[in-house]
Amino acid sequence: MPRKAYIADVAKVTAQEIPGINSIAKGSEDGDLNICFLPSSGIAIEIGLLALDVSEYPDGNTYMISTISENVPEGVNNSLDAVQETSAGMSIPDLVAAISKKLLKLLATGSREDPLDLDGASDAVSDMEMTDDESENYSSDDDWGMDPSGGGRAMSTTIKLSPQDAAKINRRIRADLRAVKLAGFRIGILNGLKADSVSSMLSISVQVAKLGLSDEAIQAWDLEPQQYIVLLIRYSNGYKDFETIMKEAAKSADIDFRIGFSNKYKPTHLEAVVAFTELAKNAQDSPEAANADSEKLEKKAAGFSNLFISSSLNEFINQTFISLLKIRDSIGVNWLGAKSWYNDNQSRIDVPSAELPEEYYVKDVHESTMPDMLAKDHLDDDQATQISVPLIAAQFSLRYLVRCTEYCLVCHDKIEEQFDALKPYVCSKPLCLYQYMSLGFGPSVEHEIMTQPYVVDLLVSFCYSSAMNQRLREYPTGMSLAVPAVIDRRTNYQASMRQRDAQQPGKTLGFSDESAEILTDVKVDFNRHEVVFDGSQGESPVRKGDWVIVTTGGRPADHYRVQDTSLFPTIQLAETAVTQKAADSMSVNTPVDAPVVATPATTPPPPFLIPATFQIYNKNFDDMDDISKSETIITLLETLPSVVEMRTYLTQQCRRSEPSLFAWNDRVSPAALGLLRWIIASNRSCIVQVDRCPGQDDQDVAKAKVKLDQRISGISEHWVQFRFAQGAPDKEQKFLNALKTQQAKLDPKHPTLFAWHGSPLQNWHSIIRSGLDFKETLHGRAYGHGIYHALDQNISVGYAMQSTTSWQGSVLKINSAMSLNEIVNCPSEFISSTPYLVVQHIDWIQCRYLLVQVSGAAGRDSQNIAAQNPADPGFIETSSSLEVAQDPKFTARSTINKAIGVPQCAILTSRSFRVDNTDDTRQNKRRKHSITVEKLSTVAASDSDEMEDLIFLLSDEEDNIERGKGKEEELVVLGSTLKLSPKTDFVPGSLDQSSLPMLEPPAYATTMATKALNRNLKEVLEVQKKIPLHELGWYIDANLINNVYQWIVELHSFEPNLPIAKDMKNAGITSVVLEIRFGKDYPHSPPFVRVIRPRFLPFMNGGGGHVTGGGAMCMELLTNSGWSAVSSIESVLLQVRMAISNLEPKPARLESQGKQQQRDYGIHEAIDAYRRACATHGWQVPPDFGDFGTGNVSSGSGGN
Repeated sequence: MPRKAYIADVAKVTAQEIPGINSIAKGSEDGDLNICFLPSSGIAIEIGLLALDVSEYPDGNTYMISTISENVPEGVNNSLDAVQETSAGMSIPDLVAAISKKLLKLLATGSREDPLDLDGASDAVSDMEMTDDESENYSSDDDWGMDPSGGGRAMSTTIKLSPQDAAKINRRIRADLRAVKLAGFRIGILNGLKADSVSSMLSISVQVAKLGLSDEAIQAWDLEPQQYIVLLIRYSNGYKDFETIMKEAAKSADIDFRIGFSNKYKPTHLEAVVAFTELAKNAQDSPEAANADSEKLEKKAAGFSNLFISSSLNEFINQTFISLLKIRDSIGVNWLGAKSWYNDNQSRIDVPSAELPEEYYVKDVHESTMPDMLAKDHLDDDQATQISVPLIAAQFSLRYLVRCTEYCLVCHDKIEEQFDALKPYVCSKPLCLYQYMSLGFGPSVEHEIMTQPYVVDLLVSFCYSSAMNQRLREYPTGMSLAVPAVIDRRTNYQASMRQRDAQQPGKTLGFSDESAEILTDVKVDFNRHEVVFDGSQGESPVRKGDWVIVTTGGRPADHYRVQDTSLFPTIQLAETAVTQKAADSMSVNTPVDAPVVATPATTPPPPFLIPATFQIYNKNFDDMDDISKSETIITLLETLPSVVEMRTYLTQQCRRSEPSLFAWNDRVSPAALGLLRWIIASNRSCIVQVDRCPGQDDQDVAKAKVKLDQRISGISEHWVQFRFAQGAPDKEQKFLNALKTQQAKLDPKHPTLFAWHGSPLQNWHSIIRSGLDFKETLHGRAYGHGIYHALDQNISVGYAMQSTTSWQGSVLKINSAMSLNEIVNCPSEFISSTPYLVVQHIDWIQCRYLLVQVSGAAGRDSQNIAAQNPADPGFIETSSSLEVAQDPKFTARSTINKAIGVPQCAILTSRSFRVDNTDDTRQNKRRKHSITVEKLSTVAASDSDEMEDLIFLLSDEEDNIERGKGKEEELVVLGSTLKLSPKTDFVPGSLDQSSLPMLEPPAYATTMATKALNRNLKEVLEVQKKIPLHELGWYIDANLINNVYQWIVELHSFEPNLPIAKDMKNAGITSVVLEIRFGKDYPHSPPFVRVIRPRFLPFMNGGGGHVTGGGAMCMELLTNSGWSAVSSIESVLLQVRMAISNLEPKPARLESQGKQQQRDYGIHEAIDAYRRACATHGWQVPPDFGDFGTGNVSSGSGGN
């Protein structure tokens, strides 16, 4: 049979050693293979091979061959295209051999004495013949893994064991992994995991929604509820159980860990190898990197990626986990006690536990706030007959991840703060602060650029403006940045003379006197990228890797990385010249310039040596005075690529390695990168983009997951909004303390008020770091000493002023900025409360929103001011219940004279002080900040366990008896979430078809949409078979689908304590009936999801659950603004169910709880309500949405 022959050939070619082929693995689709080709030098090339018609294999089959890796060597794609043209009818072994031979010849680097054997590939596969009998006995499991050294070479050595010992170890491996599965985690076998396997890898994962994180933390960490946190474990010297590890030294365990996230529960083998491989991290990109095909980047969507603190967590787990485990086992303390002992005794465990002080046995009071799967401690489980190290590692890693904000990012000690931070930071130890800023132990700069590029643009622009006007209060000192000496002064020195003179009387800059010593006369050949000295120097003044400045008359200064000095007095420079660009002059209406990608100079230079001056980056930034430091910061920022360029580079790089700007070493100098790291890391506030920026279309906004519904309403579209999801942790703590101190004086309905503060652009770098203060008098203080605020935004606009210059790499081109601040509402204690609010207590103020006026803002497609009609039943989130109730006596207004609406997400710190939240006890606070814990029963698996992972967990006897047949009951148990939920009262198949608005097949049906829908329907029905009904929470009756463009879905088995579940029980209803309609552009446009029955209580009447007054779901995911073509229907059902179960801002309730009073929603009222919701939130309606109201109803009463 063709398929059988194909499988056998794949098995044969996988088992053979073919020159250049590092690994061959099955892909996610039928007929899909991933081939890893490793040339003799350079980085591995990942190739995708897709058999287009396996049923006709081999003669009638054709192939599609493409590179998955980015920035492959020149000629690789052309070579693969040539192989593809002649691939029709070829067998898999012959095709792989042809690919190997072609690429080896292309990338040959051998010498005449040691030439490459290019014909070996054909010989290697010529003997790969296998009979049908042999192929049936072939097992896809293999023992070969990756070389522990990380080189990426395949190794096939095995450990020699007796059959009895092998059986015993195999049973222990399965028992350990069964314990992980039974604890609620998901297991993925990546390779090995047999008794005789030298190298093994496995993944342990859990969905983000099950970790009990608040919605704010999930957003700040750039995660989605349906994604998975994945712990990878690699054994490099055979599997080791708990007892073996306890006997050996911690460093002898040969176990490595990596933590990250993925869209699937199990990464691929290649993704896991890349995660553990260090060699590719410093790989350089080719100059053609900027031209990579963006479509290939989408293939990484499901891959394993680093979290924003992965580097810190990976180092902590790998260095201390085994040691802490041994301490716990020896002296019987918890993780906190073990860490304290580790710090105090350098992991020594030779003191009897009876002599230990009580401080090591302090109970972890926060354990009760974590999900059960993490709060349970497997090491303390008295019922466990054997200890599973993989389970302990998963619990340990995820406990630290979930509670990372409570620990220092560097030393990982507990930080005693009452305030719950959104992102982790460091403790107050000087060494931790130094390592955080200087050594990259803080948040990943690369992660911030890739996920929040406009926030990074904002931070760099603020720093540039502050430096240009000599307004910086702190500098990146202690980092020993090697920078060029200051030659010319460009900053606004006079603007800061008053305060500078007080600090440095008589201080002047002798630029011209120092120039002769700093600059060297040379000759430069731009065509050959060479600098020639006159030969008087005895040795080269620079080394490879140094940075220099070359200046000639008539052109801007060029910055270069030194490439080679071996031929001194001739020095070879990098091909890429980084031209320093001065600040842009602009006005409010200047269009945004497109970013210029740094490439080698394209203007033909003179073909001869010309005179130039040569300057070296050889000054220590720490030794400069403050004025020179500002000048240097400007120089470095003017050599920095734009944020758009850096994001493009990192996106291309992350396909094959961990993204790092260090690898772009001929474009970004170490000094500029160090400065960028300082700018980002020194900002302890969590700032998020909540508005469209110039040049962003709906697709960009959706991909960036911008929360447009978190904007302030009533604001002119000329302002771009950013939100302080949280201020600096110490400032938030002081603000919280101020609220507690003044609580007796506060109005319980309005404990805080909102007001505007405008300040020149050069001040904002310091404001967002250290907060507002009034140390300097810049605009006079007619109403006393304090921080001035206005309730009218127009007044603050005047104080914000306008800047005439901006950082040349900025896309935003900011010219003005102001903040909306939350203030403790005690106006009687202010210095003045009219006409301005003058607050002398700086701890009473927290910035909540940052509004910036940018170049080109007037032309952006903004919908900040949407038409709102509170009487409209489809009105969703314009009610004051979703916005903070402002004090009527102190109401903030915008420039268009409208009272602004501040979303409730802006008052996380002060929320518990408001009268509407008087039930916010400590227990309720936990519930609100861990709301997803209550959604656990609504979260089904977004991708089902692979059969090989489930079969692996069977006992040896079960495996031998049932192999090839499967053991249905056992697999169902292993494939479920194993949560002991009560049985459901829902009865599948009981829905009456005659009561439904069944549609005829639409006239707009397309081949693409029909194929996608048939595939999606098959997938969800398969999932439905594998997961118990009461755990899945939704049901699709295949008999009710006569038309794939219309699905009827029932949501059932809601958590019993939910108000909607109680209402349904009282009304005798067992399910919420949904209709899903698909358009002609699916999957590129979202489906239309609406409730048919029962009717929900409208939002204006106190209802919730994201159901509009017309029955349509109010979710950005289901609009063009939030939809992604890779979204699965299963994930849609999951998120719809989660939205209906959400208790905030108000829980979903039924319109009527009477058993005979239930009514259906009509299709047309749902369509109208959907359009109103999109207009209210600024979401884009799909182009094919109009088709949803044109179907012909064949039967039923719901088609009105």
